[in-house]
Amino acid sequence: DVISYAFSVVSLLTMRTPFQEQREVDTSRMRSQIAEGFRWLWGQPFLRTCALIFAGVNFTFQGIFLVFVVVAKRHGLSSGGIGACIALFGACSLLGSVIAPRLNRAISMRTIVIVNMWLDAAIVAFVIVPNVYVLLGAVVTVSFFIPAGNAAVIGYRTAVTPDRLIGRVSSVARNIALGVQPLGPLAAGFLLSSYSPRLTVLVFAAFSVGLALWATLSPSIRKAPSLAELA
Repeated sequence: DVISYAFSVVSLLTMRTPFQEQREVDTSRMRSQIAEGFRWLWGQPFLRTCALIFAGVNFTFQGIFLVFVVVAKRHGLSSGGIGACIALFGACSLLGSVIAPRLNRAISMRTIVIVNMWLDAAIVAFVIVPNVYVLLGAVVTVSFFIPAGNAAVIGYRTAVTPDRLIGRVSSVARNIALGVQPLGPLAAGFLLSSYSPRLTVLVFAAFSVGLALWATLSPSIRKAPSLAELA
C-alpha cells in the first residue's frame, strides 16, 4: 500500500498539464465554499441522482463484501483462498478500467448507469443458489463494469463543472457517495448476527433492486447526457 501511494505521488509530480484557469484567490469562508459546491451539484438533476444512487451502491457493495467473507469461511475457504477471491475482484476491476473507454464509446451514459445498477442486483442469485462461488461471480461481474460507470459519470461531472468549483463539487459528490459506505458492513454485521447469510443477501438484493428501478425510471437518468457532447 505504501508503494501504491508513492507511485501516485510520483505520477502527480510528473504531470505538466495545467488543470486550473488563472483566477483570484477565493477568500470566502470554507462553509460558503462547500455550500456553493453543494448548490451547483444539486442544481444538476443527472449528477444529483447519480450521487444519491452511487451512495446506495456503496452501502450495498461494502456490506456484501463482509457477507462474502463470512460465507466463504463457512464454506471452508482458507484465509488465502478468500484473499485470492478479493484479488480476483481487483483484477477484474483493472481489466474493466482498460476496457472502460471502449465501453463508454460503444454505449450510452444512461445504459452504462442502468446496467451497473441491475448487475448489483445480481447478488439475488445467491438466494436461489446459496453457494460462495455464485456470490463471487455476481461481485466479480459488477467489479468489471464499475470503472466504466465511474469514468463516464465522474469524467462528465469534472468536464462540465466550472473550473473554480471542481474541488468543491467533487468533494460534495464524493462525500454523498461515500458517506454511507461504512454503514454497509455495519448493517451486514447486525443482520448476520441474527439471521442467515441467505436472508442477509436477500435484504441487500432487495435494496439493490430498488436502486436499479430508481435508475431505470428516473427522468434525469433517462435524459442522461452523452459523452459525445464534450467533444
